[in-house]
Amino acid sequence: MLINIIRGHECTDRAGVAELLSRSKQTVKNLAADRATTGFPEPFDVELTGRGVRTNPDGTKTGREWYRVDHIVAFKAAYLDKVTEASLPRSHGATLDGNPAELLTPAAFAAFLRITTGTFSAYVDDSKPAWYAYWTATRHATMERNQLTVQATVSSGRFLVTDGDETFELDNDIHDVFARYGGTWQPALPGYTFPGDARETLTTLLAGDDFYLPPPDDRQRGRGGIHRRWRGDTAQRFATARTGSAQWPRRRQRTPPTR
Repeated sequence: MLINIIRGHECTDRAGVAELLSRSKQTVKNLAADRATTGFPEPFDVELTGRGVRTNPDGTKTGREWYRVDHIVAFKAAYLDKVTEASLPRSHGATLDGNPAELLTPAAFAAFLRITTGTFSAYVDDSKPAWYAYWTATRHATMERNQLTVQATVSSGRFLVTDGDETFELDNDIHDVFARYGGTWQPALPGYTFPGDARETLTTLLAGDDFYLPPPDDRQRGRGGIHRRWRGDTAQRFATARTGSAQWPRRRQRTPPTR
């Protein structure tokens, strides 16, 4: 980071500001352009001679801007607080009253999270592959050395697993979950092979740490398909642990533990 002493103060340019804030130069440009809203500091000094000086349409000149480091440090604290607050989920601070063992419907869970039922349905759809992979590995497979062999039913070339009232296919979405751990689908097993010991490689998944939305505590077949319910304490733990927005499973980058 470039430091220049101007009138007795440590100063840096916009590139240095970006480094101090751990943000891109474009973000700094945007903060400065909207400083009336963002509170971004005014430059302490602007170079009006030499290379890089530009003349505006109104005849005024602009050049390289220098910002006091202590001003940027003070701005950073307030700025990061605003960023954190803006990224908090709608359910931040929500407390679920009543019996923790009470089973919540998707509509009740969505209301607790302060989201629409449509958004909650998207959470469910994005979470299913991890749920299915977890149930497969923990209840419908054997692991020996680097192999996970699934107890699946073959029907018209499809590999099906039945867990309770729910039957799902070992499809590409589930293959992708195991692939994050280095697993390769082997239809002849049927199952997956891993670069190392299967149980050690899948430690995070087997512990239930690879979920976005927690799996339902109760599932029953009914009209329209599977009816899912979540315990109140399950919903509360999920809401409390959420760290911010943009946590869609398809966007999150999970890095399985290396052994």
